[in-house]
Amino acid sequence: MHYIIPVFISHCGCPHDCLFCNQEKISGTARSGIELCRVKSEIAAWLARKKDRRRVQVAFFGGSFTCMDTGLQRALLDEVRPFIESGLVDSIRCSTRPDCVDASGGRMLWEHKVRTVELGVQSFDDRVLRLSQRGHGAHHSRQSVRLLKTMGFEVGVQLMPGLPGDSLKTFMATVKTTIGLQPDFVRIYPTVVVRDSGLEQSYRRGEYLPLSLEKAVAMTARSYKMFDGAGIKVIRMGLQPSPGLEQSVVAGPYHPAFGQLVNSRLWFKRLRKRLVQLNDKEKLEIRVSHRDLSAVVGNNRNNIKRLDLLGYAGRYDLVTDKEMVRGSVTYVVGK
Repeated sequence: MHYIIPVFISHCGCPHDCLFCNQEKISGTARSGIELCRVKSEIAAWLARKKDRRRVQVAFFGGSFTCMDTGLQRALLDEVRPFIESGLVDSIRCSTRPDCVDASGGRMLWEHKVRTVELGVQSFDDRVLRLSQRGHGAHHSRQSVRLLKTMGFEVGVQLMPGLPGDSLKTFMATVKTTIGLQPDFVRIYPTVVVRDSGLEQSYRRGEYLPLSLEKAVAMTARSYKMFDGAGIKVIRMGLQPSPGLEQSVVAGPYHPAFGQLVNSRLWFKRLRKRLVQLNDKEKLEIRVSHRDLSAVVGNNRNNIKRLDLLGYAGRYDLVTDKEMVRGSVTYVVGK
């Protein structure tokens, strides 16, 4: 896991506004011209707060990096160069659109120590992309992932369940396509309606219905299990909380601890699957890492309450173990 130093280039390079987007609200940064002079100071400030030995990566977020003028891309990357040459920063990552990636641009990024590229794929369904006004097709995403992987980049894919025209069927198809492309990691951002976005207008007119929180958690949990089974890391689920974002969400499945809700659902299904195997005389000891306890118990102890309603009250003991690896579980059956 890298120590990430974020540098927000809000909406820079984006050729148009996608229906769901308002980067000022999502990232909490105002849209403005890029001030090259602040890049070095931001990096220095983050480095001063670093307290461990993790490898350091400067990340350009919030815009479509490779859609910007090549000269501006080089200028931004050159601001990071002194930190790389001094050994304080190891590499760079950027986020961009799938239709703004080509071999020559990739070579330029590699020469400037960019090693990770995150692609805003959102969906592999062309109808969903069209209704969301993405301005590119699914074939652009497939081509970009393959090209970047061939060039040696670490590749991330961002997905947004619940976009206009999306459904459980189309999103699961997107997940399967993503798995087939074998990116290094995935972010899952269930679609929320943000103030002053085109999607807000559609929502106000009754043309768009966002996912409920419960359905978004269920879809994300299902996709997480699929990605995990395919050896693909899911590094984030749900938008990063910020005061600006929380004040700007009009509707949709936003929750400041969305990832925790997903993890809790996964734990519930995992424990229920094991408990259902008990006979009437057996009792189960469930041993987990102490760091997993809150997810196992669930928000407001919801997992415990649900297991009780299913008739498992008194049928198990939950034990924490500081020596256990996070995410692992052991079961001991007793009488």
